[in-house]
Amino acid sequence: MGLQAVLNTQTDFTGEFPAEYAKDGLWRFNENAPDADTMLADSSGKGRKMFVSGWSGTSAGFRGGQKGRHFRMNITNPTSEKTYLKVTNDGSVFQSLGERIIVGGWMNPTTYSIGNTYCPIFNTRQGPGQPIFYLSLIRGKPRIMLYNSAGSLILDESVTPPFSFVNNGWYFIACVIEPGNKKAWYVIGDRESGAVWVSAALPFTGELNRSCTADLIMGMHAGSYWFAGGFDDWFLDCDSQLTAEDLADYFRATAFANGGDIAGPVDALAEPGCVTLRKGSNGAYPESGVLYTRAVEYGISGAGKVSVSSECIPGVTDIPLVETSTSNDLISWSDWAAVGADGKMPSPARTYIRFRVTLTTNDTARTPKLTDIQIYDIPKSPYEKIGYARPVVLDSNGAWEAVLENAYGIIVTGEVNGEDTLSFSIPFADAKRKYIDNEKKIQIVDDVYIIRTVTDSKDASGSAVTEVYAEAEFYNLAYSVRKEEKAFDAETADAAMAYALSGTEWNVGTVTVTTKRTWTSTEKNALSILRAVADLHGGDLVFDCPNRLVHLLTLNGKDSGALFMYGKNMKDIERTVDTTGLVTRLYAVGADGMTFASINGGKPYVEDFTYSKEIRVSSLDCSAFTNPYQMLEFTRMRLADYCKPTVSYVLNAMDLSVLTGYEHEAWELGDYVRVEDKDLGLSVTTRIVRREYNLQEPWNTVLELSTVLKNLGSSTSKWDNAADSLEGVSVVSSEDIAELVPFNLLRNSRADDGLAYWVSSGFEADGENGASGTASFKAEGVAGMTKSLSQTVYPANRDSYTISAQIASENLKKLSGNSQVGIEIVLEYEDGSTESRFIDLY
Repeated sequence: MGLQAVLNTQTDFTGEFPAEYAKDGLWRFNENAPDADTMLADSSGKGRKMFVSGWSGTSAGFRGGQKGRHFRMNITNPTSEKTYLKVTNDGSVFQSLGERIIVGGWMNPTTYSIGNTYCPIFNTRQGPGQPIFYLSLIRGKPRIMLYNSAGSLILDESVTPPFSFVNNGWYFIACVIEPGNKKAWYVIGDRESGAVWVSAALPFTGELNRSCTADLIMGMHAGSYWFAGGFDDWFLDCDSQLTAEDLADYFRATAFANGGDIAGPVDALAEPGCVTLRKGSNGAYPESGVLYTRAVEYGISGAGKVSVSSECIPGVTDIPLVETSTSNDLISWSDWAAVGADGKMPSPARTYIRFRVTLTTNDTARTPKLTDIQIYDIPKSPYEKIGYARPVVLDSNGAWEAVLENAYGIIVTGEVNGEDTLSFSIPFADAKRKYIDNEKKIQIVDDVYIIRTVTDSKDASGSAVTEVYAEAEFYNLAYSVRKEEKAFDAETADAAMAYALSGTEWNVGTVTVTTKRTWTSTEKNALSILRAVADLHGGDLVFDCPNRLVHLLTLNGKDSGALFMYGKNMKDIERTVDTTGLVTRLYAVGADGMTFASINGGKPYVEDFTYSKEIRVSSLDCSAFTNPYQMLEFTRMRLADYCKPTVSYVLNAMDLSVLTGYEHEAWELGDYVRVEDKDLGLSVTTRIVRREYNLQEPWNTVLELSTVLKNLGSSTSKWDNAADSLEGVSVVSSEDIAELVPFNLLRNSRADDGLAYWVSSGFEADGENGASGTASFKAEGVAGMTKSLSQTVYPANRDSYTISAQIASENLKKLSGNSQVGIEIVLEYEDGSTESRFIDLY
C-alpha cells in the first residue's frame, strides 16, 4: 500500500497560494497590524517586506476574509487617503527571469476601482529605472502593459472575461509572461460563481526589460491613480514552472477551501498545520464545524484508502464524519460520500479528490484537532489467485517495481492468530535481484509483506542463490510507539483495540466478539495489546493489510464445502490426538491475589471432567483482571479448550481451485473443510488453522487442521518475542497448552502420600484439607521454635526456574522482630559453592 498524498499544511486547509510557487514574493496579509517599521511580512523567504504608505489616520487596515485576513485601503476617500504598498527592489527581484514570470493574487475592488478609467493594481512604473510590467484595470477590465529596457511599451492589451467585476466581489487575477516565447496571458477567477477564465495568448514584440530595478507598487500610480478595496495572498515568481492553465487549476482546486475563513466555524490559521474549531470572541468553540480542503491529485492504480489523524478526547471531542468527492477536471464533482470505518475510498477513482470533514465537541471549552489526511493506493496485484502467483516488489510509493517471475520455492505460511510470513528464493544472477532489499515491500495477490532477511549463498558447484524471508505488514505493529499502562472497565474488545492502534496507520475493523472485560493492559506495543485482547475476549484476530484494518471475529472462516480425499487432492495425512496438556481443574488468580471463590461456591477453580475423571490441575495468571465475574467467565472459556484432547490433522494437499472447473474447491485459512479417508476411518469436518502454501506448486501445500501442533513449526514463541507479549501473558506458559502443566521437580508436592520424600520438623500431613487436591502440609507456630519442611532436588541445567506454592494461614502473628514465614531456597553450584534466597510470605 503506497502513500499517494498527505494533506497536513496550512495551504491544504485554507487554499492559500503555496509558498513553493512564489519564490520571489508572497504577501498573505494575515497580520493584525504592520510591524514597528510599518512593514508587512513576506512569506516567500526572501524578506521582501511591503511598506504601508498612508497607514496612520486612514481607513487602511486588516479585515477578515476567506483566506485569513486581507488588507483594505482607500475605502473612505482614495484621493485624500492615498494609501499604497511598496516593496523596495534591491536590484535582485528581476535578476533572473527564467522561462516564465507569474504575478497575481486576490483583489476585492470597490465601485471606485471598477468605475474609474484607470485603476492601478501592481505597478513597476515608479522607478528607479525603467518598468517591466504594469497590471491595472481600464474601465473595469484587466489590462497588461509590458516594457523594454528603454521604458517603451512592447505590449498594451486589455481583456474581457465572460463575467464583469462588481463592487465588493472577490477575484483571482494573475498574469503569466513568457519573455523568450514573447507571449502573455491573463487568468481571472470569480470566487462567487467559481468560474475561471484564461485569455488567449497575447503576443508582443521586442525584448522584455530583463534589467528592471524598479520598486513594486500596489494600488497607486504617479501619485494620481489609486486602488480602493482589498488585496489578499499576492505572489511573484520570476522563474516559474506554472502555466496559465496551472493557475486556473489552482483556482478551481482551492476556491472552496475554507480553513482560513475568519467568519467560518473552523480554523486552520491559529495552529499552522492543523485544523480546530474556531474560538469565538467569548473564548468558546462552536459545537460543530465543517472543513473543506483544497483538491489534490488522486491518481491511484488500485483501490484507495483514507487515514485521518486527529487529537480528540473520547466522549468529548470528535471527528465523526469524513467525506470525499472526486473529479477529472476540477469542475464536475462526484457526490459527497462518507468514508467508512474501514477507511476504504467511497468515491470513484478520478484525477482529483477533495475532503469535507466534520468536527464536533460536547464541551465548548475544548476542540478536536485534525492534523492530517493521508491517501493510500492499494495497488491491484497482477495475480488474482494465490496459486501460481509470483512475488511483486513495490517501490517506496507502493507502485509495482518488478515481478519476480524466476522466484521459486515460494511459500506463504499462515496461522489463525499466529504467523503470516513469506519465503522464496531467486537466482543471484537474476536481473531483478537488484530490486530485492531489506525493508522493501513484496505483494502476493492482495497481501503485502516486508523483507526482513536476505541471504546470498553459493554452493560447492558454484551456484549462487538469494533466499528471502518476509513478514506481513502488521508485524510492524510490534514496533509502535510505546504504550502506557491503561485500565479498561467492563469494556468490549474494540475499546482496547482502538487504544492499541492509536498513533498507527491502522484502524479497528469489524469486531463481532461481544464479551466485556475489566482489566489493565501493561503491554508495551500495539501488537502485544492486540494479542492480549484476543486472549482475554476470545476470537480470531484478522489483519487486513491492504486496508490497514484489524478485525476481531468470533470465527474467521466459513464452511468452504471443500473436500479432501485420498486419491483426489490429498497425498498423505497424519492424525494426532494429544492429551499432554489436558486439564480438568483450572485455578485463576487475579489482581492483588483476587479469586472468584466467593461467587463460585467457595471454589477458586472450575472443573470439567467430560473427557477424564482424573484431577489434572493447572492455573491461569489473570493478574490483569480486577472483576471476579469476568475472570470466572474467562477461566471457564479457557477450560473448555483445555479439558479435552487436542486433535490435529496434518495433510499434504492440492489446491484444486487453481484449475478450471474446480473453482468451487477454493478454501482459505480459517475455513472449515471435509476430510475423508476410509482406511483411517476418517470422516470429519474440521478447520484449517495453519497452512504452508506453495505458490509455485499448489499440489504441495501443507495444511494443519483443528489444532496447530508444536512439532510442526508453530511460531508462537517467535511471535511472542516480536510482540513483547511474554510480559503479562495471561496463560502461565507462553508456548503451548502442553506447558500449562509444568514439570515439577518436587516429589509428593501435594501431600497425597503423607510426608514421603520430605524432611519434616514440626509439619504434619493433613489428609482432609487441600487446595489442588484433598491433602496438604500443616504446621502450628510456637514461640521461639522453628518448624520446617524441606526436600532436596537435583535439576538439569536450565536458564530459569519457577518456585510456586499455595499457602493459607489462620490467626498468623509475628511474636518478635526476628520471626519469619516464608520459603528458603539453598542453591548449590557445580563448584560446591552455595547461595541462599528467602521469599518472605508475611
